[in-house]
Amino acid sequence: MFSNQILKNRLNHYYQLLHNSTLAYYLRCKAIPAAFNHSQDVNELWDIHSRLKQKFEENKMLIPPTIFEKCEGNSFLDLKIELAQRLLKSCEFCENLCNVDRTANQHGFCGVYDESYISSTFLHMGEEPPLIPSGTIFFSGCSFECVFCQNEDISTAGKNYPIQKAGRKVTPKDLADLATTIYNRGAKNINYVGGDPTPNLHTIISSLKFQTANVCQLWNSNFYNSLLALELLSDLIDLWLPDFKYGNNECAEKYSKIKSYWDVLRRNFTYIYEHGSRNIIIRHLVMPGHLECCSKPILKWISENVPEVIVNIMRQYHPAYLVSQEHYPEINRRVTIAEMQEVFSYAEDLGLEFQSVS
Repeated sequence: MFSNQILKNRLNHYYQLLHNSTLAYYLRCKAIPAAFNHSQDVNELWDIHSRLKQKFEENKMLIPPTIFEKCEGNSFLDLKIELAQRLLKSCEFCENLCNVDRTANQHGFCGVYDESYISSTFLHMGEEPPLIPSGTIFFSGCSFECVFCQNEDISTAGKNYPIQKAGRKVTPKDLADLATTIYNRGAKNINYVGGDPTPNLHTIISSLKFQTANVCQLWNSNFYNSLLALELLSDLIDLWLPDFKYGNNECAEKYSKIKSYWDVLRRNFTYIYEHGSRNIIIRHLVMPGHLECCSKPILKWISENVPEVIVNIMRQYHPAYLVSQEHYPEINRRVTIAEMQEVFSYAEDLGLEFQSVS
C-alpha cells in the first residue's frame, strides 16, 4: 500500500490522466496559439518556441479536460512540428549528431531515412505494473549498436538489411490511427519504443496533430536524445520511460558504440527532472560483472540528483546477438542471484523507490 501511494505521488500527472482529471500535454500544446510562418529563419522559430515553452511551464497546473479548446491558426504543437522538420534536414535528433539531410535520401548512424517504419503494435502486458496494458508501438531502427541487443531484428534495420523490409511504412496520420486504435482497445498509454523512437521523432510529433484522445504519451527510449530533441518533447510527453545502461563512457562505447554516454544521460535526466511532467521511471538493466562500474554509479547518481524518480532494476539480461565465448566473453552469462541481491540492497540503502516496479 505504501509503495502504491509513492507511485501515485511520483507519477501524479499520469494517474490524473488515467482518471481524466487533467489534460495530456500534447492537447495543451494544441491550445496555445503560436504566431509564426514557415518561411521564418530557424533561429527565430526557436526564439518563439522558448517564449511559448516558458508560458507552458508557467501554466502547468491541473486543467480540467472539459475546458480544452484547440486554438485557431498555428499552435505550439504546429511550431514543434515545423522545428522537427527543420532538424531533419541536418539531423540532430540524437547525440550522434550525424547532421545528414534525411529529407534527401540520406541516413546517419541510425539507418533511418525520413520515412518511419513500424515493426509491430500491440497491447503489452509485460511493462511495469502501473503501465499495463500499454499501447506499444515498435519502431524499426536504432541510434545504438548494442552488441547484446535482444531486439536486433528491428534495431539493426537500415544497417544490417534495408529498413524497407523492417515492417510497415507509416505516415503521421497512419501513426495517429494506430495510436487511436490501440487506445480504444484499452491502452493506458501510447508507448513509443523500438529499436528506438528517437530517429522517428518528426513522425511522432506530427502524428499528434491527428490524435485527439486524452491519453498519456510515453517516451520509451535509450535516452541518447539531443537537447534540441528534449526541448521539443518535454512539453508533449506525459511519462518518461528511459534506459540508464552504463555508469561511464567506456562501457557505453565498448558495448553500444556511442560516445559521451555518461555525460549525455546525466544532462538529459537533469533536464526532464526540471521540466515537463517530472513523471519518470528509469530502467536500469543489470549486466554481469558491471556492478562497480555501472550499476552502483548510476544508482548513486540518481539518488543524489533525481531522487524522486521511480527506478526499475531489471534482471532480464542474457547473452544475445554478438555476445559469445569468443566475442565479449566477460558478459557471456546471465546475472547471478547474488549480483541482483547486491544491487537491490545498494538501491535500498540509497533510499530509492524500486520495489514497486522491479
